[in-house]
Amino acid sequence: MAKASIITIGDEILIGQIINTNSAWIAQKLTSYGIIVDKQVSISDKKEVIFKTIRTELDRCDIVITTGGLGPTSDDNTKAVICDIFNDTLRFDQPSYENIEFLFQVRNRTITERNKQQAMVPSRSIALKNQNGTAPGILYIENDKLFLALPGVPAEMKGIIENSFEPYLLNYLSTHPGEFVLYKTINTAGIFESNLADLIGDPSDFLDKDTTIAFLPNYRGVRLRIGAFKKSYEEAKQTIDKATDYLYQKVGNYIISEGELNLPEILFDLLRQKNKTLSIAESCTGGYLGKEITEISGISQYFMGGFITYSNESKINLLNVNKETIEKYGAVSNQIACEMAQNVRRFFNTDFGISITGIAGPTGGSPDKPVGTVYIGIADNDGVDAFEYHFGENRAINRERAVASAILLLINKLK
Repeated sequence: MAKASIITIGDEILIGQIINTNSAWIAQKLTSYGIIVDKQVSISDKKEVIFKTIRTELDRCDIVITTGGLGPTSDDNTKAVICDIFNDTLRFDQPSYENIEFLFQVRNRTITERNKQQAMVPSRSIALKNQNGTAPGILYIENDKLFLALPGVPAEMKGIIENSFEPYLLNYLSTHPGEFVLYKTINTAGIFESNLADLIGDPSDFLDKDTTIAFLPNYRGVRLRIGAFKKSYEEAKQTIDKATDYLYQKVGNYIISEGELNLPEILFDLLRQKNKTLSIAESCTGGYLGKEITEISGISQYFMGGFITYSNESKINLLNVNKETIEKYGAVSNQIACEMAQNVRRFFNTDFGISITGIAGPTGGSPDKPVGTVYIGIADNDGVDAFEYHFGENRAINRERAVASAILLLINKLK
């Protein structure tokens, strides 16, 4: 079984200036090919640290991937250290330079000598084209190992792996048969982790000793990750399929997707399949629902717009919510959620209208309506309804749960 190590290089990661998303993405990619990710480590830009870490991981693992330190500035030391490790020298790579020329021409920029230096790569390495940037990936296939150095910019790193590196990886794996690990993620929503576990029962009833299940909860649902460690892909897939069938029998009503799809992506797919349009009215979430929905490319065909009506006055003046309804029931109520959903749907002339009104906290609660009380309305051609939720006392968590619940309501409606 191939074993991999992922090294992210950069002081900006260690001091918390940026969030390290590269390791997670690379790990998911490698795992999808049955590779065991044995270690992830973040290190500084110092040459001696980079040298020692890469050297140690090459001794331990079959595949080592680094990100960061391939840029044109003085703090980018990875390329020089790679030459030291592999006892190599730099060469000028014409295809890499032509890629730099093309990118600079598109961006109407002039190439400097510093930029040109990015086309210098270790002489025995394979230079992998970077369609999104100027630093090529650096690949060594030596001593029965794969070593890959990538730029730290996420879009550049992902592009090189998906467009240039994967054929080399697949060829390497085909010549190194062994045990195989396969994972599958099943996403559930609308049920707590403990209740889900009760419904599923004892894992030993449907899993053998080489198969695992993990419960991965967050504020939007619970992911079930099945892992099978077998001698072949076919055997692992059969085991995964059998476990999947069991889970659908036990908790199928709560399963919303498989793989890494998130709630907005699932919603987008359903809106597209059924050719339905959506508008939203938000209060306590302050635009969070709209932000999540519009993260998805292409959603503009189905999402027509919305209102952030944070005050009573904006609800009345923008959404035409009845002032008497607010005075009688309060802005956080079933009745107001229904009016908001109906009126925003009417304003944008959409198939669905969704509303959120609540008390995010930490202040503003009352004995009747404590912090965390949220009403979510959903309106369509058949009418309108609202649902009451009680999320807790944490403002950020309440807003996230409210957004997830609103999206899930519409997903279930569309299904």
